[in-house]
Amino acid sequence: MMKPATHTVNELFERDVRYVVPLFQRPYVWDREDQWEPLWEDICVLLDHQAEAATSPVPSHFLGAIVLEQDDVFVPGAIPVFTVIDGQQRLTTLQLLLAAAAAALREAGAEDDAELLDDLVRNNPKKAKGDELFKVWPTNANRAAFAAVMAPNGPAPDREDDPDNRIDEAYAYFRERIAEWLSAQGDLDEGGSSGARALLLRITLVDLLRLVSITLEAGDNAQVIFETLNARGTPLLALDLVKNAVFHAAARHGEEVETLYEQRWRPELDADYWRQERVQGRLRRPRGELFLMHWLAMKLERVIPATELFAVFRKDVLGDGAAIAVRSLIDELCRDARIMRGFDDFAPASPEGRFFGRLELLDTSTLMPLALLLFRQRDIDPSRRRRALAALESWLVRRGLMRLTSQTYNREIPRLLAKVAAAPERADEVIVAHLRAAAGQASRWPSDDELVAFLVSQNLYGLVAQKRLVMALSAVEEAMHGDKTELLGVGALSLEHVMPQSWQAHWPLPQGVDETEAIAARSARIHRLGNLTLTSMPLNAALSNSAWERKQRELNAHTRLFLNVDLVDRYGGGFGEAEIDERSVWLADAIRRTWPGPDDLLWLTDKEPVQPVIARHGARVPTDGMALAEADLRAESATDAPADFLAAPRSSASAVSPATAERMVRLHHEGPRLRGRALSDAVGLPSGWTPFLAMLSAEPRVYPHIRLEPTGQDVVAAREGRLPASRLISGEEATLRWERIAARAGITAAQARELYDSVRGPGAARRNYTGRGRRFPTMD
Repeated sequence: MMKPATHTVNELFERDVRYVVPLFQRPYVWDREDQWEPLWEDICVLLDHQAEAATSPVPSHFLGAIVLEQDDVFVPGAIPVFTVIDGQQRLTTLQLLLAAAAAALREAGAEDDAELLDDLVRNNPKKAKGDELFKVWPTNANRAAFAAVMAPNGPAPDREDDPDNRIDEAYAYFRERIAEWLSAQGDLDEGGSSGARALLLRITLVDLLRLVSITLEAGDNAQVIFETLNARGTPLLALDLVKNAVFHAAARHGEEVETLYEQRWRPELDADYWRQERVQGRLRRPRGELFLMHWLAMKLERVIPATELFAVFRKDVLGDGAAIAVRSLIDELCRDARIMRGFDDFAPASPEGRFFGRLELLDTSTLMPLALLLFRQRDIDPSRRRRALAALESWLVRRGLMRLTSQTYNREIPRLLAKVAAAPERADEVIVAHLRAAAGQASRWPSDDELVAFLVSQNLYGLVAQKRLVMALSAVEEAMHGDKTELLGVGALSLEHVMPQSWQAHWPLPQGVDETEAIAARSARIHRLGNLTLTSMPLNAALSNSAWERKQRELNAHTRLFLNVDLVDRYGGGFGEAEIDERSVWLADAIRRTWPGPDDLLWLTDKEPVQPVIARHGARVPTDGMALAEADLRAESATDAPADFLAAPRSSASAVSPATAERMVRLHHEGPRLRGRALSDAVGLPSGWTPFLAMLSAEPRVYPHIRLEPTGQDVVAAREGRLPASRLISGEEATLRWERIAARAGITAAQARELYDSVRGPGAARRNYTGRGRRFPTMD
């Protein structure tokens, strides 16, 4: 049980004692503006109170708290030693104040008062030698300066000041202020003597300044104590407490503590980087706290509250310290800190950079312990790691866009940590299987149909955080660029309504409609996904509310984002409720493809059948599909072929034998990428099944990763409405827009235009095509 007690300065320092600041703590950082001047002003208030009310009780001044831990190595007859866990800035400042006061009093001729103060800064020289003479012994960075100024007459006159060390400055400041006060004229007694002023100063310093001293014992939660103290100073981090405890254990193990600290810990974990604050939820926390929180969660496979970090580390990592390999623990902490620090260094356009960037946009760090585990495990292949990150990102983004609860993540992530730690070489399979198996609102991975239905039907603006909507639309924009152009950062983009919220002046309702119903229909769509776009800078209110014809020009003038190029191209003739609905569907489908859901074949592995995909279409799913013989597959394919798949491609998928479909998917993912006839031959399909392969390509939502390579003729046929048996379309006798062609062919819109140009000639895709009465978007 901790032992808190209130002490005067005299009670704290009158006996022979040593308060030792560990060499690996931060140096003395208090300064004139924030600490020295306010402290001296407080002392002056006490001096004035005494002068004005000599017979009345004078209130003492509370300076805050210090936290100590008594050395567990007891040596009879030795001076007791306490390690300063928190409060080194206060203790050091008090010692400098007392030493400066003693020197100023001696200068003023008050020798007796000076000697009494000397007893409070130095131990009995008959009992102590060397640095044991000092009652407070600061961290190694300050020891030389501290010893110099604490000499009986202060620092030597020829001593060269260290501009990076504040010890000299603090001592000089207090000595100057005290000398000024002692020499000032005042009626402190009948004669106004300097002796009376000296006595008053000594009494004020030793009897009216008070601190709370907390001595820790086993089981005390030091971190909670620190966070609840109302202190004037630089806060001590949980990582600082961990450092104290680790090096205390290192000293007991006989390690060269100073070398271990200087060569290993200090270069990484004492860097300023770990004291920089980051936003976490509604709070700002230093990076060091966040690292320790994620590291402990990863190691212990449970979420640790921010207020319990040090207590949990001391209990569950250090234990009693007897068996811990301290050097290995320090190396592990420093290595993992470098890994986590490296998360900031990934290129924004890389899969890893996108993952960590989107975690920040989603305002969650829940996945960080799992990410740390994935990157520290050497058994994880980089491609598997990226696949695992993609699954986690999809799960998190889909839930975030649908505003599903995040309150259960603290229970879900520890389960994933345990599973991945047990089989790190299959981390991606483990994560995908776990997320697919989750059910209910609390943790499920939203399906394609759920996600699209939500995005299409809800008023997302005002419901979903704007930065999440910007993130989703930015991902669509990035997909439209392909690999050729690097997208502007999300932070540089602004969310805008296409049809303005104040539409009445310049966006008239259609003629001949019921006005009440029309207004209701429009109001219901203003905040829908299809009415939102991005600009590289906010449009001012006048431009935002202008008519569609003018707004088209302004969108092109303020941004070259493909989202807006496509918007103007597709809806140049007008933009209303029907267009919002159509664009909502298109954007929702693009978002769905950006973050593949649990039913997507992207997650297919050799150990896992494509049950979610095929089961969704009502087919029986075998558990041993890969074990079926080729002869069985051929027999099945001869009897199961659908006759009318072109008329109803989605329903035809349920008529496909699950074993045949699974075998086709696996062949597509194994070895060389088999396409067209080669895939049909490999499975053993009769020639009549060739159209089925076209159906797979035309329906990416059913089997998104089995597509045929499109040719320029395919794109021309799809674009110009010549259907005979186009491999890109099924059951449509209408021309397709670029994004539809791209979605069906598994390519980008830019690639579709290039294929079109390869047949029709350079620049053909840019020229006006009268078949649709619209101008193709410019790709320059």
